[in-house]
Amino acid sequence: MHGLSTTIPIDTLQTGPCQDDPWLKIAWNWWWDGSKLLRKKEVDVAIVNGVIPLKFSPKVVVNHGGFTAGRLYLWAAKQLYRRYDAVVCVSNKLRSEVKNTLGVDCGVVPLPIKLDLYKPASPGGREDVVVHIGTRHVKNPQISIETIKILRRRGYGVKLVMIGAPSYTPSDEVVEFRSGITENEKIELLCRAKALILPSSYESFSYVTIEAMACGTPVVVSSAVPEEIVTNGYNGIRLNSYDPIDYANALDRLLKDEKLWLRLSQNGQVFVRQFDHVNIASRYLELIHRFM
Repeated sequence: MHGLSTTIPIDTLQTGPCQDDPWLKIAWNWWWDGSKLLRKKEVDVAIVNGVIPLKFSPKVVVNHGGFTAGRLYLWAAKQLYRRYDAVVCVSNKLRSEVKNTLGVDCGVVPLPIKLDLYKPASPGGREDVVVHIGTRHVKNPQISIETIKILRRRGYGVKLVMIGAPSYTPSDEVVEFRSGITENEKIELLCRAKALILPSSYESFSYVTIEAMACGTPVVVSSAVPEEIVTNGYNGIRLNSYDPIDYANALDRLLKDEKLWLRLSQNGQVFVRQFDHVNIASRYLELIHRFM
């Protein structure tokens, strides 16, 4: 999916469907079969995305997002986190949330991106398209749709392309839903777009934002995106608002002001270099070497 130059072997704990399995069964499978599999494969260190019970050490848990579960789940999560040798969060914002919610401190290692997959189109080669990625409620797709309607009433011929499962709103000249597209198709679309809009209610990191920056595509985001990812006026526009008029005004300014568009585009491409996958991998290697 992400252009790796080597084939990675994949082992599974069971061959049949597991989406309907109860959490207790999944937890037991990891505790018993997963731990045996790691020892059989002579794994040096287990890096786990999300917390699971493992009778194996050393192990590192990586937290990608906040907790919205009930008290029982939070209690169980606290017990599991304390049994890991190290905890990693993908942003400083998430680090604070984990500390407040679980009482666990963690190091920060951002998500990686393979930059050579992204080929930004020139400003003159851009389409009159604004991209919104994600149709779950927390992504607030209705705000993006209303924003584009406002811009069209102001005379802009821009279209919103929404990537994700289709909503109740059908595709038309204002909004086009794209579902089931490949990673390459998504990247190509982002690299040809004029902007990314993300009025999300919650983001622990926002991978699509750094993908847009890698594409040289300016971003207009809510304040839910961590400040360490988007600095207002430097590599994007941050809005402490969920009013479509505010997003329309921001895009209006961005589409009219060529110097602003170029500055945000260029700064974003420079900023995103720190997330290069080789750099992030080296940080994990530093962490792993503590246990070796």
